[in-house]
Amino acid sequence: MFSRADFRLGFALAAVLSLAAPRADAARVFSPPGILGGDDRAPLDSTAWPWQAIGRLNQPHGGYCTATLIAPDAVLTAGHCLTDRRTGQRLAARDLVFVADLRRDDDLGYARGRTLDHAPPAGLGTAPGLEALAGDWAVVRLEHPLPIRPVPIRPLPDAGPSPRLQRAGYGQDRPNLLSLHDGCRVSGRLAEGRVLVCDCDGTHGDSGSPLLLREGGRAWIVGVLSAAGAGGGGNYAIHAAVFQGALAEPVPPRRP
Repeated sequence: MFSRADFRLGFALAAVLSLAAPRADAARVFSPPGILGGDDRAPLDSTAWPWQAIGRLNQPHGGYCTATLIAPDAVLTAGHCLTDRRTGQRLAARDLVFVADLRRDDDLGYARGRTLDHAPPAGLGTAPGLEALAGDWAVVRLEHPLPIRPVPIRPLPDAGPSPRLQRAGYGQDRPNLLSLHDGCRVSGRLAEGRVLVCDCDGTHGDSGSPLLLREGGRAWIVGVLSAAGAGGGGNYAIHAAVFQGALAEPVPPRRP
């Protein structure tokens, strides 16, 4: 278990090692944060569902995060992905472009943001602590729907061992192709269960990527990757119970 003191230290470092991708001209050769021991990620070149619903959420100055369709015209991501890494200011929805299932030079469609349907208060991401981390999620409504099946949301049970999970995103070291960690698990919970500590590998660019629970041909989002933990003790994700409760339907249909 993590103590509150351990978490404060870990989150202070995690804020520095944000998993949003930096601007392209800032890239360096380094040992990426968020890889816990050996790198368990593998390239995933697929147009199958649910991978087709995952894509890149691009910022105007070269930065990006990962996001997932939860409605034909709405994507779920990490809240700090709405901050311009160049200026530190909140981006407008129209500054963001979602590209679905980017695979090298191909994709399944793209759409610009229209509104920020759900976002953390401006400045929350700069305040250290559990409340800031637990609020690090956002939903961007798109200008038009994409013809792709969305991924539903389902919280993990309150008790019992963690099921086998999958995490897929666009890491900085493979920015044009999904990387999949198949078989990661939740190892702990913080902030009354709102924050999941997991061993899912993910690095810069993987912020906002989904933690998926799979049963046969079905899949659910059970968490959203937020930040790299300190000391290899685990990475932090926002539990689906947080945003499922806030997204009553979960996302109401767009009005004409």
